[in-house]
Amino acid sequence: MLQLREKIYNSLVSTSRHPRWWILAFLQIAALSAMGKFSKPYLLDTPYFLWLILAILVLQPVIAWLWLDIEAQSEGKVKRASVRGLLMACLRSLAITFAAEVFLMISRAIIFDWTFLALISSLVAATSTLAILYVILCQQPFYKAWALALDTWHKKISLAAASAVVLIFAHGISYVLVHTVWAGIFSKGEFSAFNHSATIWVLSAVLCFAVAYLGAVLNCFLVFLFLDIIRRQKEPEIVENQVPKLEALKANS
Repeated sequence: MLQLREKIYNSLVSTSRHPRWWILAFLQIAALSAMGKFSKPYLLDTPYFLWLILAILVLQPVIAWLWLDIEAQSEGKVKRASVRGLLMACLRSLAITFAAEVFLMISRAIIFDWTFLALISSLVAATSTLAILYVILCQQPFYKAWALALDTWHKKISLAAASAVVLIFAHGISYVLVHTVWAGIFSKGEFSAFNHSATIWVLSAVLCFAVAYLGAVLNCFLVFLFLDIIRRQKEPEIVENQVPKLEALKANS
């Protein structure tokens, strides 16, 4: 519990020091909101399907840039990812996102129980998020990233559960964004101080700022937790590799 509080505190402090994360997080949540709004089976043969494709394409470089920047700042890295490495991460992340979207759209077409569908959606979203984390932060290929994500549910369920919780919060944020900011903007039409639209725009700006900051905190917390668990997984492997070497040195001496 103490480590969890420390990670939350570090996420708040780090996010406050890097306002660029707020912009990236806002773009991420906007893309996720569009994906949730337009990923309906009955919209496949409509022009709205193009908005879904655009949202998926925009999401990949945003999350890659955000998560790699958070990793660089947390570990004090000076060297950033190369353009080729970033492009490969985006392509693999795109493949994972596309596969998850296809599965979810098929599920929505054949499953009509809202509770069961919400459970399936949460599990798929959390697993795909873990796979994207392995792709972006560990440079894993597509299939191995899926295998590691599934293995995480078995060995490190705390990370998988944290991913699911973060996604639930992100879904709530995107729901607020869609049903308040977007709905308010498109329903009010013209900007006029006489019909209280100025107040609505100010409140919308404040809400967007809060959404961006909270989204950045959630991303930061998820990356910190992932890096910490990955680091702890590597330490036993290093110790196991060093033990035979020490035994061999003692035998030779």
